[in-house]
Amino acid sequence: MKDALNAWVDAHIEEIIAETQGILRIPSLLDPSTAGTSAPFGKAVLEALTHTLEICAQKGMLTQNFEGFAGHADFGGTDDGEIVGVLGHLDVVPPGRDWTVDPWGAIVQDGFIWARGASDDKGPTYAALFGTVAVKQVAEAQGIELKRKVRLIFGCDEESEWRCTTHYFGVAGQPKPTVAFTPDADFPLVYAEKGSFTGVARKEIGGVKSAPLKVAAFHSGLRPNMVPDEATAILTGDAVAQETVTPLLEALNATVTTTPEGIQVSIRGVSAHGATPQEGKNAAVLLMNALTSDGIAEFVPFDADWMREIARRGATDGSEVGIGGRDEITGPLTSNLGIVTKEGGVVQATFNVRYPATWDSDETTGKFISSLAETGWSVPKLSHTPPLYVPQDAEPVKTLLRVYRDHTGDMRPPNTMGGRTYATVVAPVGVAFGPAMPGDPEVAHQADERFAVERLIQCAKIYANAIWELAMPA
Repeated sequence: MKDALNAWVDAHIEEIIAETQGILRIPSLLDPSTAGTSAPFGKAVLEALTHTLEICAQKGMLTQNFEGFAGHADFGGTDDGEIVGVLGHLDVVPPGRDWTVDPWGAIVQDGFIWARGASDDKGPTYAALFGTVAVKQVAEAQGIELKRKVRLIFGCDEESEWRCTTHYFGVAGQPKPTVAFTPDADFPLVYAEKGSFTGVARKEIGGVKSAPLKVAAFHSGLRPNMVPDEATAILTGDAVAQETVTPLLEALNATVTTTPEGIQVSIRGVSAHGATPQEGKNAAVLLMNALTSDGIAEFVPFDADWMREIARRGATDGSEVGIGGRDEITGPLTSNLGIVTKEGGVVQATFNVRYPATWDSDETTGKFISSLAETGWSVPKLSHTPPLYVPQDAEPVKTLLRVYRDHTGDMRPPNTMGGRTYATVVAPVGVAFGPAMPGDPEVAHQADERFAVERLIQCAKIYANAIWELAMPA
């Protein structure tokens, strides 16, 4: 069967590439401005879901759209109620800045497909989709009935609040798979994921005080799970003070522009995934440090305290929000200061935290809230996902490892990680399985995201064989 599945993929390489380019050209960003009854996350996200379900229907699968929150496509199954689930997401994070190609162009260049979502997660999801089609068509050609139903589950809000899976498994009442994987991490596979929470800290700054300059507004960040690559502040007040601080700020790599309101100060950072914030340069922290540096802070005394505090709290190890530490399975906690805003007299700072899998959830979030409360910050909003841990001698770990090793000869042990995947919503029967191999560039949530064409085809073969083995258990 392995040879037949691999041959099917090889015979459909051009189609797989073209369809992957097609889905990548749909800018499936969360867009409340175009949201509606059938498009809870906006028209473009709905278009991506509809387009994908149409492909599955054309390949003979039964499809269902769950009010635009999620969808699934399935076939086969003789064992009552047993399902092989493959979960991927069709939404993406905003492109951000510094792309050298069109983020929605999906061009093939230098052996890669370049686009937002190429590696996270449309490219891998389409590798799994065509791996599934390979299983379906080869099984039908050989007259084989699968023991378990194969179900592709497409989420549409993974990069935001996961309302997709909440609706699919909760509101719509869809059953959880018997075994499952998501193509949204690394090979060989990820059997443990850190717990994750996003907390919005809020503080009201006191009444207006006399100062040469005031931070009238501050904005940085697009999503909690992205290291912000740009931050902007508007400084209002004394014209002489504005002229004085301008060259000082420019010396710190800030861009200063005169506006009718005052001066706009912007600074650039380097984006990275929220699970690895230490790999980026947080623009919000850079700008707050610039505005509170020697020679400048004296002009903004009214705002210097909150900026110094939030910049300090932005430490990527979580030590400054009371929760630094590590365990032996998933390693150190990480904390990403993803969004910082000041509007009027209210400052908000959004933290995305990934904590070790063996830690107590309530204790960890409690320490976070208490640490901020010590200096007058409330946490009015906190969303949380518990950690994932699937023993290495359990399914689907055993089968997926065997398939991967048979296909690649790579005998490395499975991984753990700080990122969060759909495996957590089907715990303890799901894990993250690929698509990244050792040496692949880490480009998720970054400029010039790309996915190697060779990896796309390799993943389609691995996923086809994995789905076959899971659907036909001994």
